Amino acid sequence: MKKLIKKITSSSAQNMGEHRMYQPLPDQGLDQLNPFLLLHHHGPHDFQAYNQGLPFGPHPHRGFETLTFIYDGEIEHADSQGYKSIIKAGGVQWMTAARGIVHSENLSANQREHGGKMEIIQLWMNLPASLKMTKPNYQGLQKEDIPVVETADKKTQVAVVSGKYQGTIGAARSLTGLEVFNVSTQAGGVNSYSFEAGKNILFYVLNGELKVNGKLVIDHQLVIFDTEGADIEVEAQTDARYIIASGDIINEPMVSQGPFVMNTTTEILEAMRDYQMGKMGVM
Repeated sequence: MKKLIKKITSSSAQNMGEHRMYQPLPDQGLDQLNPFLLLHHHGPHDFQAYNQGLPFGPHPHRGFETLTFIYDGEIEHADSQGYKSIIKAGGVQWMTAARGIVHSENLSANQREHGGKMEIIQLWMNLPASLKMTKPNYQGLQKEDIPVVETADKKTQVAVVSGKYQGTIGAARSLTGLEVFNVSTQAGGVNSYSFEAGKNILFYVLNGELKVNGKLVIDHQLVIFDTEGADIEVEAQTDARYIIASGDIINEPMVSQGPFVMNTTTEILEAMRDYQMGKMGVM
């Protein structure tokens, strides 16, 4: 049974430093797509030589995870737990903030000096109360670390970031069983997905035109599905790229304040205090 499309939303460009950013989530009338909290699409942008890089200096997080997809450029991650890496195009950075971490993301020193193209997506994923205070973790995966499933017609490539697709197990370990696929397809490509009923699906189109369960979806649009049904069929009208992910709905109270996502206001205040006291580490 095909999943019913409830809504298709569009996002417009906002200025973020010297580049453009699209924010389909949260958006007007759509606070979250539980457990997915936020999606920022940065670029594409061509940085000149001797640029200032990205405006994401050291800052804290608690209570959730971040997943950064690198489509172009070299993104340097560093954090208060000692994790550090430079991930290039095709790779991802999966950070579990959990009980607290301070991190920064920027273009690599090489790209800040020499310039070049940059395009990334950052996705925030909530954690249930039982996992919010677990140990922080970081998984930096290059393109070659992530298995790819190619369709029989060779027109669609599904990079399996986490979960399982057609028997192929993803490269990243998800604490909550998230399935995350990063997909590129050529015009005429047809592909299908089947998800367990009751989960929420995040489907975002970076560029191109697709028919998703018979409805047209284009650049910078987010598809909102009903939780019933299981199947999604995608037909590429043009060359396109998209992200599709599924996750269990977290049926718990949620209170967020900037970089902290917890269950109560008291826990938010505790997070602020712990950050100020250096309990999340320092950079």
